[in-house]
Amino acid sequence: MFAVRKVLVGTLALLWLAAASASAEGSPVWEVRGEGGFLIGGTIHMLRPRDFPLPEVFEHAYDVTDTVVLETDLGALVEPEIQRLMAERGFQRRGRTLADDLKPDTWERLTELAEELGIGIALLEGMRPAFAGLTLARAMLERLGVTEMGIDGYFYHRARADGRPLVGLESAREQMLLLLTLGDDDPDGFLDANFDDLERATALIDDAIDAWRRGDFELLHERVIEPSRLDDPVSYRRLFVERNAAWLPTLEIFADSDEREFVLVGAGHLGGDDGLLAALSAAGYEVQPWHRETESGGAYE
Repeated sequence: MFAVRKVLVGTLALLWLAAASASAEGSPVWEVRGEGGFLIGGTIHMLRPRDFPLPEVFEHAYDVTDTVVLETDLGALVEPEIQRLMAERGFQRRGRTLADDLKPDTWERLTELAEELGIGIALLEGMRPAFAGLTLARAMLERLGVTEMGIDGYFYHRARADGRPLVGLESAREQMLLLLTLGDDDPDGFLDANFDDLERATALIDDAIDAWRRGDFELLHERVIEPSRLDDPVSYRRLFVERNAAWLPTLEIFADSDEREFVLVGAGHLGGDDGLLAALSAAGYEVQPWHRETESGGAYE
């Protein structure tokens, strides 16, 4: 999942694409080296059946590393605590409806989209803005054929089956609370920006996934991430800038340790001036696209 800016990593899991610099030797997996090193892959959180198999570089990266690092523990997202949180923060207080939170124009646009997607408006009326946005996004993605777990889920289940260590960069509660409170300060602006993303998704999905497979992250940044940032800078800051800053100290530990981690994060976290690749490079680490045949220093044998 990627073109809907707010959605993601857990319920359907938030869908974001990458924005690292493109080159002829681009790759969806990068190597970060300090005194030690790790591999980091930009992921799409949901995919279409025809998007499998994944680019081989992901399989190679899994084979030569020891620990899988995800944004959060995907298994924890179905635990009772998280389900209670969704019920408490995803739905309106008694006596209120979603229409009470929105201007008439936004409500009209929402009802038109819900009708187009075959969603009964009564289902949405009891939701808060973020949860309604997630529901519309899921329906749109299903219409586009995006029905399969993405790269994060694929390697989560594989690591569990293989007994491979799994690490999360943030707790499931932190992630879900963030997703459920997006747009609280400006529900109209939040939903309008989501509607714009949903419209872009239809036009961009084939080209965007093709560009991701080729490692053409400059195109993805230009066409997916930057419009979202301009439409809703507050959500962009909360989803990307603040979380990247929170994750960076852990990634620096990985870069200087002898352990071999395979880090998988939504690819929108990697590129651009606010991205993890730029931050790691600025911190003095060597950051470059990774290919199995060009492993540096024999670190991944």
